[in-house]
Amino acid sequence: MSRILILSWDGGGNTPSAFNLGARLVRRGHRVRMLGWETMAVRAAASGLEFTTYPSVPPWPAHRRHEDGWHEIQQALFSEATEADVTAEIGSFGADAVVIDCMLTAGHAAARRLDVPVASLVHVRYAPFVHQWGSEVLQTDVVAMLDAAQCVLAVQPPGFDPPEAFRSGATAVGAVLRPGVLEQLDRGTAARLAEPGDPWVLLSLSTTMQGQADVLPTYLQALGSLPVRVLLTLGGVLSPDAVAAPPNVTVRGFLPHSGVLPHMDAVVTHAGMSTVATTLAAGLPMVCLPQGRDQPLNAARVEELGAGLMLTEESVPEGLASAVRTVLGDHSYRTAAQELATKALAVGNGELATDLVDALSRAAISRR
Repeated sequence: MSRILILSWDGGGNTPSAFNLGARLVRRGHRVRMLGWETMAVRAAASGLEFTTYPSVPPWPAHRRHEDGWHEIQQALFSEATEADVTAEIGSFGADAVVIDCMLTAGHAAARRLDVPVASLVHVRYAPFVHQWGSEVLQTDVVAMLDAAQCVLAVQPPGFDPPEAFRSGATAVGAVLRPGVLEQLDRGTAARLAEPGDPWVLLSLSTTMQGQADVLPTYLQALGSLPVRVLLTLGGVLSPDAVAAPPNVTVRGFLPHSGVLPHMDAVVTHAGMSTVATTLAAGLPMVCLPQGRDQPLNAARVEELGAGLMLTEESVPEGLASAVRTVLGDHSYRTAAQELATKALAVGNGELATDLVDALSRAAISRR
C-alpha cells in the first residue's frame, strides 16, 4: 500500500475532515502521516495516524483568536520556512501522494515543485473561496493553485453550491465523517439524551476562540425561554463551569457531533462549513448565527436552500427564539435538510473522498 502525507493546521473546522479522511485511509491499509500543529497530536493518534509538527511553526497560544494573530497564521501557512518543512517531510516520509489543506499554500508549492500528486482538501464553501475571497486572503492565485492539484475535495454536500461553480477536477464529497460506528458518548450524556421530553436542540459554536463568552449569555437567555431541551457543547474553548445555564440546558465541554446529532431535532450554530456539512449529513435544520470569517456566506446559502434560517447579532434574543420555533414547527426546513442528507449519503459521507485519494496514491505507485 502507499504512503500518504496529510498537511494540515489547527484552524478549527478544517481538522475533522483531515482526521477522518486519514482514519479512513488507514482502514484501507495505507500508511498515513499528518504534518500539523502540536495541538493536533492527540486527535491524530486517536485517528490512527502518525504525526509530526512543522519545525518552523511555534506553538499557538491557548485561547488566542486567529484574528488577533493573523500575521503568525500567514507565516505558518504561506512562508518559505513552512515550504521547506513540507519539502523535508515529503522526502523523509517518501510520500506517494499528499492531501493538503486548501489554505496551506506553502504545502501546495512544495508538492508542485517536487511533482508529488496532490489532493486539495477545501474545508470552506467552494464557490466563494474559488471565485470571490480565496485569492485575496491567501495572497496567491487560488484557481491556479487548485487547478494544479490532481483532485480537489470540497467538504460540502453535492448541491450546496451549484454544479456550474465547480471547476474541472473538483468534487463535492460531503462531510468526511468518522469511519465505522458512531463515536460513543459517555454514559451520563447518552442516558440524558435518551430521556423522553421536549425536542433537543444542539447549540454548537466554534472549536476556536471567536468571542463565545460574549454571546452565549444572550443565546442561552433566548433558548431558556423555549419548550426545548438544549445541549450546549463548548468545543474545548470554554470551561463548562464558566457557563451559567438555564434549567433546560445541558452543558458539555466537547462531544463528537456524530454521536450527538442522531438525538437532535435542530442545530443552532455559528455556521462554520464543517458544522454545516455535518449537520446536513444528519438531515437537520439549522439556525445560523455567524460570528465572522466565511460563516455569513455559509449561513446565507443554508437559508437560500431552505435548510435553515440566518440571523444577525442584532436580532437576538427575540429573533433566535422565533427562529428556533420556526425551524422546529415548519417541516419544510427539515425536508430541505434531508434532501441534502440524501445527496451526501450518495457520496458515502467520506467514502468518495477516500476513493479519490486512494486512486491518486495507487496511480502514483503504478507509474514508478
